[in-house]
Amino acid sequence: MSESIMDQVVANLRENAARYYPHHANLRNVRVVGHTPKPDHYIYDIVIDFSDGSERTAAKVYRAGKTSGKARDLATTELKNLQFAYDIALKKNLDGVPRPLGDFSQNGVVVAEKLNGLPLQSIIMKAALLPGYADHGLLTVAARFAGDWLKRFHAATQESPVPFDGANLQKELEKLCSDCKGEGLDQESIEFILAGTKAILAKSKKTLPASAVLNDFNPLNVLVSEQGIGIAEYAKLEHKTYSYLDVANFMACVEALEKYPFCDRDLIGEVQAAFLDAYEVSEDDEQLLRVFKMRSLLTMFAAGRNIRDSALRKRVMWATVMKRFIQQAAQRSMAPAA
Repeated sequence: MSESIMDQVVANLRENAARYYPHHANLRNVRVVGHTPKPDHYIYDIVIDFSDGSERTAAKVYRAGKTSGKARDLATTELKNLQFAYDIALKKNLDGVPRPLGDFSQNGVVVAEKLNGLPLQSIIMKAALLPGYADHGLLTVAARFAGDWLKRFHAATQESPVPFDGANLQKELEKLCSDCKGEGLDQESIEFILAGTKAILAKSKKTLPASAVLNDFNPLNVLVSEQGIGIAEYAKLEHKTYSYLDVANFMACVEALEKYPFCDRDLIGEVQAAFLDAYEVSEDDEQLLRVFKMRSLLTMFAAGRNIRDSALRKRVMWATVMKRFIQQAAQRSMAPAA
């Protein structure tokens, strides 16, 4: 990332700070205080200092070398998604959506206010590792907050129901199972999964609720603070598709944490139950959610872990752990319908 681009971002924030934050007094400084590397982008932390306080912002800088030269397109899409979500949040009084600041998308950059909070995944991990940490109800409350926020976001962006093609979803699951077989998933588990999903989909509705969907609503992107829930990732947002995709993805990501030895089933089940209760999923729809969740889990497994080809031992170990986890998840999710 060229330093000149970050200089432009800082200069723009300095020039427009009074307009962005009219409630603050005199501007003192705008400074970059650090950055975090990600697989395809960097996150630069920026502090705007005023004489009566400070504001934190974040600049997401796409790495052109890691995004096939599409950094500008990715930033443009994400900025549009973020602006859409922020406009909805203002209109529907929905907290937890960061305000975009300026337009740097032509340079492959998205700048927005930085949300405060601890990732829900960190809270889950602490509850799993530290005896007594979850006894105060923080974990359950945070999971309920997440479910309630997602329900309100879907309600705020609700569209007319869309036709549901169960047969096509079953074909997709068959393809995913075939891909997972290459990663080591056994034939018996595959047959069990497909029999269970087929039985559920045979009784599925003809239409499903539709809304904007984040496609990245997971415990890492859910920030928990005293003010409530914040969601900082909007790069994959779709304006109209099945609302339950977000619900299923969250459930799958939480369940996938169970592959770690210290995350027991009771703790994971507690998080999922509190989340679903807050989202208010009906018993009938819970059956269909099991299918969408299995789709998400199989997608994770089929994608494989991002490990260098030379690290064969680590790749094999990860595949072995995931295989066992998928088998256990299938037994829980598909057994009632099999």
